[in-house]
Amino acid sequence: MKTKLLFAFLFSVSVLLPTVSSAQVIAAGGGHSLSVCSDNTARSWGYNLFGQLGDGTTNNRWTPVQVNLLTGITAVAGGSQHSLFLKNDGTVWACGANGNGALGDGTTTNRWTPVQVNSPTGIAAIAVGGWHSFFLKNDGTVWACGYNSYGELGDGTTTDRWIPVQVSGLTGIIAVAAGQFHSLFLKNDGTVWTCGRNNYGQLGDGTITDRDTPMQVNSLTGITVVAGGSEHSLFLKNDGTVWACGANGNGGRLGDGTTTDRWTPVQVNSLTDITTIAGGMLHSLFVKNDGTGWACGFNANGQLGDGTTTDRWTPVLVNSLTGIATVASLGQSSLFMKNDGTLWACGVNSNGQLGDGTTTTRLTPVQVTGLCTLLAVDQRLQENGFQIYPNPSSGKFIVEMNGMLKQVQHDISVYDVIGEKVFEEKNVLEKTEINLSEQPAGIYFVAVRDEKNNLVVRKVVKM
Repeated sequence: MKTKLLFAFLFSVSVLLPTVSSAQVIAAGGGHSLSVCSDNTARSWGYNLFGQLGDGTTNNRWTPVQVNLLTGITAVAGGSQHSLFLKNDGTVWACGANGNGALGDGTTTNRWTPVQVNSPTGIAAIAVGGWHSFFLKNDGTVWACGYNSYGELGDGTTTDRWIPVQVSGLTGIIAVAAGQFHSLFLKNDGTVWTCGRNNYGQLGDGTITDRDTPMQVNSLTGITVVAGGSEHSLFLKNDGTVWACGANGNGGRLGDGTTTDRWTPVQVNSLTDITTIAGGMLHSLFVKNDGTGWACGFNANGQLGDGTTTDRWTPVLVNSLTGIATVASLGQSSLFMKNDGTLWACGVNSNGQLGDGTTTTRLTPVQVTGLCTLLAVDQRLQENGFQIYPNPSSGKFIVEMNGMLKQVQHDISVYDVIGEKVFEEKNVLEKTEINLSEQPAGIYFVAVRDEKNNLVVRKVVKM
């Protein structure tokens, strides 16, 4: 009998990971930030006028505070003025602005401490747009609530929803992301589907027509990660390249060397070996396989982290940071989580959203102060990692340990997109060949555990 493993997903980062490893452990809203601690409690800081920090007040916080009453948290997501928290029992909790029903509790009452979302059971991932929320079930269906004037909920209407409704016509979804008024859905066949506002071509379907049900993005296959900016979209392919569409003025956030809006995806210049992406209000963030951060777009407040306020039409290196594991973007600011569990931030800080105890704008990343130990995979596994080659493959591929990992035995498991274990080998010392030739083509996930039960995961795309 196959063994089922519940997956947690990333929003901006969008990599599928088994439950105990790094999931969506950092997130950012319009002016506030969120993180998950190693004890599965949550922290928040920044703008709090609507109670989006969940600490029972509406006071802005310049350093992290604990979210009230919540334990067992595995993932967080931040909207313009609200926050979502996914618990390890598959329930979702929410706080903040609720005028359009984004909290999904059946009311339009703002909440200063988290309340339970009236969501379907078995939620595996959460995502948030400007004023709308998504809940991805472990059966691959998606449910949504909140603001819907542009059809961003994908239910075939433009009616706001105070409790979650199912997104029309979608199954086999493995990740969800959203912009201010548009939504992105990644299927298990590597295609992307979008709905909502399309005034700058952010839906990528070759038009500027709004869509109230999901339509497929033109010419994209082999996508493994999706991310939404305010009015633009980012797509990471299985070959490590990034593609983008939508608004490109005010700084060149699509990174193609122009400020021309794009109605279909174009390739971001000069980027390869990318593992993580995130979209901000007017900028974009990327992490390479070597742990360096890159950014492009509007930079008047230093959100690109390159030490200047110069807009960048192609990606530039983020200053002074190495070992970056994941990124998130909040409006005109940026967050960078390192492999060692520290969190760094740059850009606008008017409401304390950088978490450094000040309201000073930062042109290069500064460390968030007073933060708990973040939920993260073991540093040794992150820094050393392992290789998978060839990737994509025709069914057979090698998993090879790097650095110190060669000195320790590991258990290797492979899962399909719905969490079914399709391969397992124990006590691997340096490398092994995995044969999935009898499995259908699609996306598979390799999980490696060491003798301390630490875990790291990489994607494998089987062509």
